[in-house]
Amino acid sequence: MIALLRSPRFLELRRFASAFTSRFGSTFLSFLVLLVASRLLAIEEYGLYVFLFSIGSALGLIAVLGQQILVVKHYRRAAASGDPLNDAMLLFNARWLVLGCGALLTAALALFLLRAELPHPYDYLWVALLFGAAFAVSEYLQSYFRIHGSINLSLIPREIAWRIASAAGLAGAALLGVPTGGVAAMAIVTVLLGAATAYQAVHFLRDEGLDWLRKPSPAPAEWRAETGYFIANNVLNSAQAYLETIVIGALMGLDKAAFYFVAVRIAMLLTLPVTAIDTVGIPLIAERFQREDKSGAQRLIGKLSFGAFCISMFGALCLAVLAPFVLTLFNAEFARHADVLAVLCALAVSQAFFGPGSWLLMIGGGERFFLIARLVLFVLYLGLLYVMGQAFGLIGIAGAGLIFSIASNYAAARWIASVWGIDNMATAFLRPFLLGGRPGGQTTLRARLEPAE
Repeated sequence: MIALLRSPRFLELRRFASAFTSRFGSTFLSFLVLLVASRLLAIEEYGLYVFLFSIGSALGLIAVLGQQILVVKHYRRAAASGDPLNDAMLLFNARWLVLGCGALLTAALALFLLRAELPHPYDYLWVALLFGAAFAVSEYLQSYFRIHGSINLSLIPREIAWRIASAAGLAGAALLGVPTGGVAAMAIVTVLLGAATAYQAVHFLRDEGLDWLRKPSPAPAEWRAETGYFIANNVLNSAQAYLETIVIGALMGLDKAAFYFVAVRIAMLLTLPVTAIDTVGIPLIAERFQREDKSGAQRLIGKLSFGAFCISMFGALCLAVLAPFVLTLFNAEFARHADVLAVLCALAVSQAFFGPGSWLLMIGGGERFFLIARLVLFVLYLGLLYVMGQAFGLIGIAGAGLIFSIASNYAAARWIASVWGIDNMATAFLRPFLLGGRPGGQTTLRARLEPAE
């Protein structure tokens, strides 16, 4: 029994269960924060809050400047403390983070000084930029602790503690009679996110110390090239996640943005298995790639993708029944748009079907392909977003997002299959039973990963 509990397979399962539980708790608490805010704020103020939150989150994902992916791809977990390449990586990450966060903080100061000249709601953009700077650092630290297997430090400060504190802070401010408009609510969650990020930063410094600052090593040239690709893909990821809410808030009204933000968060419940894969599975898959264990990587990816899809599909069927009730919890008017939520749920299930495809492509040398493919698709998506938004309103915007997501994930899946000979879709688990084969591909994993070494 003791041998079983200490086996690598059991430890992987325990990490996955821990990540899934933390992500589930995070999503539940995210709903709690949204629900508390919706009960305390008028619909326009609630819309202002989600508008600023979306802008801040989008800018935070951009301002991390791809370093959260670079550290996962190149940081060597098995290396001894003080490893020169790891020290060079940390210094490289830090410089880019200072650049990204410094730009946000500078812009926040400028917008604060010019706020009287800006129309509503843009006079409060400086709060969103402050939030974005804290979010960028937290995003990087989550990846850093993830590759070290420290799931608790990766997830609990931001995903659990921050959300509990935010819900309590908003409710406490209302009980004390402190005015809690959309801007005040945003300020409260920003301060609390800063505190959670500071806690992670303290543990980071305990683990790594400051020696890596004092002995700079030259960074490999490919890191700079990869950073460019990762930044561009971060911009696209950020746009995919938040552009629709921002556009709705700017052009259709803050009340509609409030609904759409809530609906997206409800649908994202169905991607919990995928986020658990990203948290635990990606480092494990990367280890198999470095060992050139292609069959082991395929088995692990197939199991994770199939499990994620099954759980997501079951959740979608439950939401199909409960959607009107859940939407009414936030605002009675939201239930009128249950059809929009159905489209967003289909988007989430499609992401679960493709599993960790985009992450696999990004850590395995497909950055340039993915960037070009997504740029082409994104241009088409913008046109589709305009046409479908004009013709069908909110459900048209959701439909455009669904089409873009499927096309982007399918492009990644085809590249992975053709170059690595690995199938990352949920059907990969069933392929050996039904067809007895895997997708072809002659290029070895070692060849694709040589730059990472």
